[in-house]
Order: sequence, then structure tokens, then C-alpha cells
Amino acid sequence: MNAFTEIEMGPTEAPEAPPEASPLAGLVRAMRGRWRQAGLAAALLAPVLAMGGYLSGVRLYESNAILRVFPQESNILYRTGDDSVLKTFDSFVKAETTSVASNPVMERARLTLLADWPDLAAEMTARDLAGSIEIKRNDSLITLATKSRDAGFAAAKVNAVVAAYLDSQAEAETARSDVRLAELQARETDLIARQADIRRRTLEVGGEYGIDALAKAHVEKIAQIDALAARRAEVEATLAALRTASGDSSADMSDQEIMRATLLDRALADLNFERSKYEADLSTALLRYPGDSPKVRDLHEQIAVIDTAMAERREQIKVLGQTGALTDTSGADPKANEAEIAALLDKVTAQLAAARAEARELNGKRAELAALEEEATDVRKLLEETSSALEVIRLEAGRALPGYTAILSPATVSADPASDSRKMLAAAGLAGGGVLPFVLALALGLMSGRVRHSDALARFGHLVPVLRVVPRQGACVSEPDRLRNALQLQPLRHPQNPGQARIITFARLDTGAPAEEALALAQSFVKAGSRVLLIDADLGAKGLTRALDLSDRPGWREALLGQKIHPIALASGLQVLPAGYDPRVSDTGTGIAAIRRALQDLGAEQDLVLVCAQSPGQSLMTELLLSFSDLGLADIRPEDRKSAVAAHVLRLDSLPRQGGALVFTQALAGDPGLPA
Repeated sequence: MNAFTEIEMGPTEAPEAPPEASPLAGLVRAMRGRWRQAGLAAALLAPVLAMGGYLSGVRLYESNAILRVFPQESNILYRTGDDSVLKTFDSFVKAETTSVASNPVMERARLTLLADWPDLAAEMTARDLAGSIEIKRNDSLITLATKSRDAGFAAAKVNAVVAAYLDSQAEAETARSDVRLAELQARETDLIARQADIRRRTLEVGGEYGIDALAKAHVEKIAQIDALAARRAEVEATLAALRTASGDSSADMSDQEIMRATLLDRALADLNFERSKYEADLSTALLRYPGDSPKVRDLHEQIAVIDTAMAERREQIKVLGQTGALTDTSGADPKANEAEIAALLDKVTAQLAAARAEARELNGKRAELAALEEEATDVRKLLEETSSALEVIRLEAGRALPGYTAILSPATVSADPASDSRKMLAAAGLAGGGVLPFVLALALGLMSGRVRHSDALARFGHLVPVLRVVPRQGACVSEPDRLRNALQLQPLRHPQNPGQARIITFARLDTGAPAEEALALAQSFVKAGSRVLLIDADLGAKGLTRALDLSDRPGWREALLGQKIHPIALASGLQVLPAGYDPRVSDTGTGIAAIRRALQDLGAEQDLVLVCAQSPGQSLMTELLLSFSDLGLADIRPEDRKSAVAAHVLRLDSLPRQGGALVFTQALAGDPGLPA
């Protein structure tokens, strides 16, 4: 009885694919067999990274400085109602905070650091310095903080920025004061020059006389003009009387003298009235001004002039009483008298014109001096205002802004570091060194395209089952027998024909043929009492033929050519057909008909024909052998590619008549398919 007819099953449907496993199971499967190596690598790498982290860590020293902005006006925080002053001060503090962080301040501080710390500040820029200093504003306080590996350099950076800021503020304040002082000083110089020019012009106009003397001289000259005008009128009247031809000229002249005396008397009365008015004004002025004031002196001079005019009028009235001597012409030559009086009239007229010209000149000088005096007064007032403004700028230049800045707390050298990253980096290196090998192992397991353990083949179990898992080391001598039993217990898809040999094609997945495994399996079937023919179908390597030293014997090549070949019987009862040596047969030049004919002839008297073949991916003959076989058996090893396994599984499931099966050989320790 055929050994493979003991257990037969009817046609069965292929089982459905198992459900997808959880992702966590996939991660655990990817790490299987890598825990020990990853742990050893972590034990070696973690101390190294911890030491590297500790050595690469730094100790940073922090230094701080505080600036306070004081308001110019006191109690601005307690004002109610109008908060404009407080808003202005708050804006001023914000502006000063921005000024501290400005590029000119940082550039000046960088130059200071470059001079004092040339080694540490050699490659530092103003932007680097600004980025290393943290500047904050809290109400009216401006805080500066920085960190550095050198405690002294940290304090030097903050102090350099503070000094640069204060120096910039002082220069800006000096520049503002200088601009305002320059404007006012230029104005003061111009006013002084104008004042000197007014004095010069006053001297040129007045000469040795002042405005008071010119006023007095002008008044006297006016009085002189009045007297000359009256004298001229008298002489003109006398001359007119002499030229009259009527006989009653003496009487007419007497009447005219009387009229003139009357007019002079009236003028004297008017002058007396004017004098009374000036005396009243003088009394009022004495109540308001001192006795030596210009106004009082002017009134005294005007009264004196009026007194002189009144005295002249009295003298003229007295002279009119004596005009009879002029008008009485009985004993003198009328022509001679008329000529003398005409000459007198010309003389008086010339004196009157000269007096008027002198009075006009005096009046012009007096008006010009008055204008110069008024201009001098205006210039003096402007000069006084300018001098006062200069004093205000000099004394209160610091109050031009809403506030001023002072150092509340300078930066000091810190004795203890503010932060020490060595311990943190050492802990990070220790943790990273402990985790990194496991992460790398997991990544390698997930990204690896190789089969490592037999459970990776579970997703193909619904198509091609895994019959046995054989360990790499310590394999039991009964493993071929166990594989034989598994093959005998393998359910059949179709009934086996009685009396016909069962054909099993045993192939490796990657390269070569499983010569040793096929020989052991064939011998196991022989021990079980089966007639077994082992065929070496590996035309390239000829591993089984070389192992049995049958290279010079005809075999599978010659059988494919139709020759009658007798297998070689071994001492154990196993019959072996070597690969042969005929060069006319190649892997690509063999057809399905030749393979069918050869297998039918060779298996006529056998229970089992076991064909040892190459990988289906490398040999076309293997695919033809699988298509004519009853069962396809694949040898899978941990180093095989998953993609090749997936492709081979499809061939094993579709090509053989009864399907296929897998045997996982050289399994690693800890494989889930191995017995515990």
C-alpha cells in the first residue's frame, strides 16, 4: 500500500486569511531576537554618551543690571483727573528701553568689550551682543540680563551696554543743549552788535549833545524864531509907515503902534496862561517822579523858555512906547530912514531863515535820537530775554525731557553658575544611549526585508502551511522523521491515484538546492518502508550529486533526453538519480513533456519521487517540476527575502496538484515555532 494513501481527504476549500494582527504584536515580532544585542549595545553606548554629554555641557554664569527712569515732575503717580503727564512718562520709559537695545548702543558696547576682552569678543557682532542680552521693562525699571561661560565676561557685557547707553544719552543731551545754546548765543551776539551800532549812530547824530540838550536847544531856537518873526513884523510895519505918502502918517503910525502894543499884551497874557499850565503839570510830575527825572527837568526848561518869551514881550511893549522916535521924521531925510529900515528888514529876515534852518536840523536830530533810543530800548529788552533763556538752558538743561535714567543696580560677577547643563546632558546621553540601540534595532526589524522567524510566515498559513521548524543548532536527529510524518499527515486537496508514485519537489527559496535536507528526508521515507527515488534536478551546482560523488554517472539530464537510465541504489535502499553530464540539456531548454515523460518512467516502480531542485526564482525547470508535482515543499531560512517568500508561496499554492508546504530550517534560538 502506498504510504501516502493512508490519510486522504476530499477536495477542501482553502481557508480564509487570518485577521490582521495588532501593531504592537508587529513591533514585538520585529524586536524578537534583537533584545540581547540591543541591550548589550545600550550598556556600552549609554556610558559613552553620558560621558560625552557631561564633557560637552557648559556652566553658564548670569549677570544682571537694573536701570531706573526717574520722572522730572514729582507725584505724577498720584495725580487725578488728567493722566497726560503719566502717559508721557510711560512713553518715555518705553523709548528708553528701546534705546538701550538699539544698534548704536550695542556697537559702542561691542567696541568696549573688544578692547577689554579681545579673546572672547573677537568674533562678536552687535547683533550677537543684542541677542545674548535680555532686556525687559517693568514699570519704570529696565532690567538687563545675560549668561556666559565666563562670569567676568557676563558682568562686563551688561556693564558695557549700560555705560554705552548712558554715554549716548549724555552726548544726545549735550548735543540738544549745544544746538539751543548756539542759537541763543548767535542771537545774543547779533543783539550786542546791534546795540553797539545804535550807540555809534547816536554819537554820529547827536555829537557832543544828548537828546535832552537838543530838546532844550530846539525850544530856545523856537523862541528865537518867534522873537525874530515879531521883530520882522515890526520892521515891516515901520517900513510900510515910512513909505506912506499921506500927511497924517504920524497919527496912523501912532495908531499902529498902539495896536501892536495891544497884540503884544495879548500874547503876553497867552504866555502867562501857558506858563500856568506848565506849572500845574510840573506840580503833578513832582508827585510822580523825582526832582532830577528827565520829565521834571523838561518842564522846568519849558517854563524857563516861556519866562524868557514873556520878558521879550515886555521889552517889546516898552520899545513900542519909544517908536515915536522912528516914526517922527520931521528933522531927518525920509529916503535915508527908509533905506536903513529896509536894510534892517533884510537882516532880520536872514536871521529868521537861519534860525528856522537850525531849528529844523535840531528837530531832525531830536527825532532820530528818539527813534534810536526807542530801538536801543527794544534791543536791550531782547538782550535781557536772551540772557535769561541762556541761563535757563544752562541751569535746567536736564529738565528738557520727561525723566532721566540712573543706575539702580550695576552688574556684578556671579560666584555660582546660574545653570549647569553638564548633568542634564549626561542624563540625556545616558537615556539616549540606552534607548537608541533599541530604536535602531526596532527600525532595522521593521525595515528589514528578510525573514527572521517562522511566525513571519503566519500570514501565508491559509495558503501554504509551515510543517516544521528546525533549529539552527542542536537539531534533533529525528527531525527528518518528524517532517516525514507531517508530510504524510498533510491533508490532500484531491484524492491520490492508487498505485501511482507521489511526486514531491523540494526546493530552496533563495539559492541552491536543499541537498542535505532532501537526502535526510528521502532516507527517512526509506526507513519507513517506502520505495523512494531521489532526483538531483539542480543542473547548476549539482550539490547532491557532488556530495554522493556521482558526477560521472548519467542521470537527470539523460533522462530528459529520453534515454533509459537506471537509478543508483545506495546501501540504505535509497535510489538516487544524479544530475547527469550531458551538455545538451539546460535549465531553459527543457519542456514540460520531457519532464512528464521522465518522471512517469522513473516513478513507475516507486512510492515516492523526491526531486531536489533550485529556487523557482532562479530556475525555469523548477516551475515546470512544481506544475507536474503532487506537492511542493519549500525550504525557508532566516536570511531569505520576504518578497521572494511571498512570490514563492503563490507558486506553491497554484502550481502543484495538492498545493504546497513550508519547512523553516536553521531557525534562530527563541523562534516561536520551536518547542519550549
